[in-house]
Amino acid sequence: MRFIVADWGTTRFRGYLIENETILDQVSSDEGVSALQKGQHRDVFLRQCGPWLQAEPDAPVLLVGMVGSREGWVEAPYASCPAGPAEIAQALVPVDLGNGRKGHIIPGLFCEPAPGAADVMRGEETLVLGTGVEDGLICSAGTHPKWILMRNGRIERFATYMTGEMYALLREHSMIGRPATQPEDPKGFDLGLEAAERNAGEARVGLLHLLFSARASVVSNRMHSSLLAPYLSGLLTGDEINGALSQFGRPDSVTILAALERAELYVHALKRHGIEAEIKDTQQALIAGLARIVRQHALG
Repeated sequence: MRFIVADWGTTRFRGYLIENETILDQVSSDEGVSALQKGQHRDVFLRQCGPWLQAEPDAPVLLVGMVGSREGWVEAPYASCPAGPAEIAQALVPVDLGNGRKGHIIPGLFCEPAPGAADVMRGEETLVLGTGVEDGLICSAGTHPKWILMRNGRIERFATYMTGEMYALLREHSMIGRPATQPEDPKGFDLGLEAAERNAGEARVGLLHLLFSARASVVSNRMHSSLLAPYLSGLLTGDEINGALSQFGRPDSVTILAALERAELYVHALKRHGIEAEIKDTQQALIAGLARIVRQHALG
């Protein structure tokens, strides 16, 4: 079975021609959702993927990611958790490709991980369905890391953390990160993890205090400035993990979806908690997840 995919994020467009779970051809550009105005999406898609549409007139077309957001091609309403491939396939939103051809936007998911809390994802649901994890905890680690609980092959619930964005804000737009210097000393990451661990125990003083304390430690010469940036990363990552373990319990293992460098930091951090971690390739997971949804949609 061949199908065509647009993995369309905020900053990048990536197109794939796929047979089963093998990539036959691919294209990419910087024409992400944030760079486009309403009405431009179809032209971009046809320019990038038009040759495949002509060569494969019967191939299903799926669009995943921020293309289904309010800023995207068409807003695709979120499906609700718990959800697996069947529920997601039923919630696909059609878009007109011209000449009687339609594509389908994968909707993303909504859940309430705790009373009074709301959470959403777009794109990660497809990655998660491609991991092969039927029961267990998955961490999709990026700018907004998501911790996702799988039960019987379905996404039961999830929680999103502001770790990456908060780090960027502190480093680029805050007095907290201003004293940081290059080259960075990676030992700071473990110091941050240790501070987060203490903060989860009886010595709790709060994350906001610890963030300011990081700056105070540098300007008072108690911490070298080269340690500061990794320290902030470790502190935020450690606090994220504390929150996730509080919400989802302490599993024996966690599956990590992330670029290798970032994934290895999570492996290291989780090991301090006695939790093993397995890194999954994100592109392979995406393709496998899309293939599951296509099969469900075709059966429907």
